[in-house]
Amino acid sequence: MKIVEEIPQKNIIKIMPENLDDLWVLYNIIEEDDVIYALTERRVQDKGDMIRADRGVKRKMFLGVKVKNVEFDENTKRVRVLGNIVHAPDDVPLGSFHTIEIKPFDEISIQKDWKRWQIERINEALESSKRPKILVVVMDDEEAEIYEVRDYCVKEICSIKSHSSKRLDHKINEELKKEYYHEIAKVLKEYETDNILVVGPGFAKNTFYNFISQNYPELKNKILVESVSTTSRAGLNEAFKRGLINRIYKESRVAKETQLIEKLIEEIAKNGLAVYGKDEVLKAIDYSAVETLLVSDDLVRDKEIEEIIKKAEEIGAKVIIVSSEHDAGKQLKALGGIAGLLRFPIE
Repeated sequence: MKIVEEIPQKNIIKIMPENLDDLWVLYNIIEEDDVIYALTERRVQDKGDMIRADRGVKRKMFLGVKVKNVEFDENTKRVRVLGNIVHAPDDVPLGSFHTIEIKPFDEISIQKDWKRWQIERINEALESSKRPKILVVVMDDEEAEIYEVRDYCVKEICSIKSHSSKRLDHKINEELKKEYYHEIAKVLKEYETDNILVVGPGFAKNTFYNFISQNYPELKNKILVESVSTTSRAGLNEAFKRGLINRIYKESRVAKETQLIEKLIEEIAKNGLAVYGKDEVLKAIDYSAVETLLVSDDLVRDKEIEEIIKKAEEIGAKVIIVSSEHDAGKQLKALGGIAGLLRFPIE
């Protein structure tokens, strides 16, 4: 994320998203009735061609759109802002409907009543752009799963099987193992990252690291090897819960959110410093007891939730908007989508 310009007197921030994570941030902070200004394309029919049946031609123009709806499309890497035109060239009627598509490296200006947590999300995205992303390999002798850690979710890249078997000759197994390691290394080389975490039970991860050292020295210094008790998604979750991701990527949003939800679940289990659900959270805020408010990202446009966030900020609570796209976020969603970690117990 890059801030191009700020105009405080007009409540405008001009922003350039640089990747899919930045688009996700924009999707979460753009709300109904915000005004988005951007260079966009619109089909315009010349006045002299009004009698024709054609749809006119597309023309690039600078428009301002008052937001009615926002959509996020991960597959096409677009945020679509739908609304009514409030600023346009003379030949474009104000009030007509238009969709602005935002993709990486597009500059847009956002005019809105900025909330504190929204500014914090932008600042976090600015810091995130300075840090490398992480690839995580969860493996044993039989299979490796490779994941990419993003700010808003974890993406499984692929699963690779070794095809080795105790019933096969030792030499054949050794060749199959090398082929297995080569396949993993080839995937890792495709991604531009400075940090690769390799985890798993047993010794396969260490053998793989030795293989990398000998055959792919350009990857060697990027790799950190750690032990977890199991493989696949459960092994990945264990790496998050133990803080292994944070050791490499200290401000990883997914890692931070996973650890906060884990703490929340622990506190709930022992009837400790945690509440969940709108009514209980509001009660805790009235007591000024909430230290950290956790809100699922699919609730941030709910007017009632907006009021709860505002009250939490007024008592000095930190507001964390949790992505519903990863496992920990789904746990929060199952608890009603809103919860609080407390400064002190309440009755």
